Amino acid sequence: MKIHRVRASLMVCASLCVVACAPRTPPATIDGYKPPAVFGGFMSPQVSRTGCIDAVARYVKVPRDSVTPISDQQTMRDGIYIVTLSVAGQARPYNCTVDENGITSDVIRAP
Repeated sequence: MKIHRVRASLMVCASLCVVACAPRTPPATIDGYKPPAVFGGFMSPQVSRTGCIDAVARYVKVPRDSVTPISDQQTMRDGIYIVTLSVAGQARPYNCTVDENGITSDVIRAP
């Protein structure tokens, strides 16, 4: 009888351990931080990408239609993005630094 009690209590402890150690889904926000939304594969707002397209078209002196964004990334500063754009007929892309309002600060040739 005593062996059955010990076995039952061990089973209860083991099941509690399994339930307590089960993986949980992460919270939607951590300390109020919510990651930025991604639209169409880009983190930057549309106005930022449009500003970079205009800036690269002026810098390279090509029509605006021949410049397309490839990718973007957010910098350590809020609201500042680096957008990588390709120009038709050129092998190397260009990097454009832009804020969330579409104001560009720098256009350079990507390495």
